[in-house]
Amino acid sequence: MVAESKPVSRPVSGPAPLSDLRMLWLGMAAVALVILAVVIRFGGAFSAAAVPELTQAGAFTKGGLSLTKLAMNAAGTVTVGWLLMTAVFLPDQDGKLSALGQRCLRGAAVSAIAWAMSALALIVFSISDLFGVPVATGISGNMLRTFLIELPQGRALLAVTAVAAVISIAAHLPRTAGGSGYLLVLAVAGLLPPIFTGHAAGSDDHALAVFSLAAHIAGAALWVGGLVVLVAMSRSTRGELPYIVPRYSVLALVCFVAVGASGLANAWVRLGGINLDSRYGTLIVGKTAALIGMGALGWWHRRRSIPSLRTERRTRVFLRIAAIELLAMAATMSLATGLSRTPPPEVPQGTLNAVTLRLGFPLPDSGSIQSYVLDWRIDALFLPLIVTGAVLYAAGVVRLRRNGTPWPLARTVAWFSGLAGLFAVTCGGLARFSMVLFSAHIVQHMALSMIVPILLVLGAPITLAMRALRSGPTAAGRTPRELILALLESRAARMFAHPLVAMALFIGSLYGFYFSSLFETSLRNHAVHSLAMAFFVFSGLCFWSGIGAPSGSRASARSSLLLLMVCHAFFGIAFISSGDVLAGDWFSGLGRTWGATPAQDQQTGGALAWTLGWIITLLALAYSRRQSGTPAESSLRERSSTPPIWPLPAMADAGALRGDSPRLSRTGPEAKAEKDA
Repeated sequence: MVAESKPVSRPVSGPAPLSDLRMLWLGMAAVALVILAVVIRFGGAFSAAAVPELTQAGAFTKGGLSLTKLAMNAAGTVTVGWLLMTAVFLPDQDGKLSALGQRCLRGAAVSAIAWAMSALALIVFSISDLFGVPVATGISGNMLRTFLIELPQGRALLAVTAVAAVISIAAHLPRTAGGSGYLLVLAVAGLLPPIFTGHAAGSDDHALAVFSLAAHIAGAALWVGGLVVLVAMSRSTRGELPYIVPRYSVLALVCFVAVGASGLANAWVRLGGINLDSRYGTLIVGKTAALIGMGALGWWHRRRSIPSLRTERRTRVFLRIAAIELLAMAATMSLATGLSRTPPPEVPQGTLNAVTLRLGFPLPDSGSIQSYVLDWRIDALFLPLIVTGAVLYAAGVVRLRRNGTPWPLARTVAWFSGLAGLFAVTCGGLARFSMVLFSAHIVQHMALSMIVPILLVLGAPITLAMRALRSGPTAAGRTPRELILALLESRAARMFAHPLVAMALFIGSLYGFYFSSLFETSLRNHAVHSLAMAFFVFSGLCFWSGIGAPSGSRASARSSLLLLMVCHAFFGIAFISSGDVLAGDWFSGLGRTWGATPAQDQQTGGALAWTLGWIITLLALAYSRRQSGTPAESSLRERSSTPPIWPLPAMADAGALRGDSPRLSRTGPEAKAEKDA
């Protein structure tokens, strides 16, 4: 496919004057402050019931809380925007950051300082509100220590401050887009700690509330921050703007869908369904209307401003529509900040016993096969990931077939089998029983760390993506294919795929998880439980990709598998012979009257860990030996002196995928051997 070339002869309309940009920033600040004042007044943030778990303070403290929280969110969002522009959209100069990229990093450093300062101010106002003391004279060192160390809200704000401070210093260090990419991930992660202590963490279905709010915040930060920086840099990037804006528009559309879907899910949890007879519900309606309005402006962009940029190189149309969209975004962000200070309505709970409140769902009546098959419980983290993985993989296969490029059916079957297994383990009956029975938790762990990752790796999703996506240089920034390749060749990917690191992660997911407080914490908190399962999958992917990477020899891979067998044996024996019940208070407190006792169930779990670990590892060893003489491996040996155990795993064929053509670049026996693999 022919790469885009940058025309130089077309006239470019002048960018917005600096005075217009200053007026836009002032207008955004004015709109944000007015909307925030109206929302916190209407929502009841000044009433005694606004935050019932905190001691009430004066109006100055309450207003300062909302204002500093808005400033913290805005500064964090702008920081994400600067880093997004540097890592994704701006062109390189001989593999290094351009002058514009370095300028964006300086902007990120400045906004990160504002982020850290506003977080510190929010800490001060939060202490004043918690202890009911004046901001200027009443806060003592003991109050500060108690808030930052003992309370989750304080620890979350301290984490935000630390992340912002690190970015403000580290933003001067990167010299490549990859370095700024690490900072981008860190900045998005720095926005998330407060969600674990706010309204979402206290809701009944807290896993859905937490993960939907995390997607909501991350999507909004990329969307809003990207547009703010795009407008701010319009004078400097007017030559690249016709190429950056269409790519940003695709990202904005994805973020719009993510923000809308996650916002509806979070509102459903908070309101207990369609329940708009409250001030909180009214504000939800207002926020939804604002989101729809921004979606309409985005559609207007795609109809008017993007075509004018491509054909006439006119930036004025884009900037006018973007200015209206930014004003709407400022109003929406203020509305969201005020909404976080608004007491949600009381949702009737009905008659729930203590066990149901602890589990988050009724205790299963029995451990029958029917219960395992039919008692589903959808996981809010894994279901979106599974659906996204299925859609993207299917789209890649369809694109290859349209291009006349074959894709082995075995890989497709392996990928969708892995997704089906992931769905069954995380959203099926086993997910319920993993909170009730130790043995069920072990089966879930073994499936997530050993069976599902093997199937996903054999599906070779990265190989598919690299062949299906468009190749070749672009006029500005990096294509999705280049981003995937950069991620694949990054130091972090190489580190996690290294056999020693992968083995350490895999063993840590066993011993480090079960022989620490994390296991019982995951039983008591569904969000932590979902994150733990995600780590099991991640450690399994690292291990099974790592032993098949060309950097590792066959002998070391088999040694890793044998070591894995030993680790599973000692792990299982530890639970079979132990007289203490892990998380005994939790399991005994459920009052389960069917099945084995907690002690007997733990012994069963230990035996399952030993048996399943050995069976799966032995099958992997047998498979690797069977592949030792295949034509596929002979072909791979020609390209690498250390061939992988798994034929063409997710990370093993990066060197062969560097070609510009998305089609298979090899022909003859070598291509046939790859196809047979």
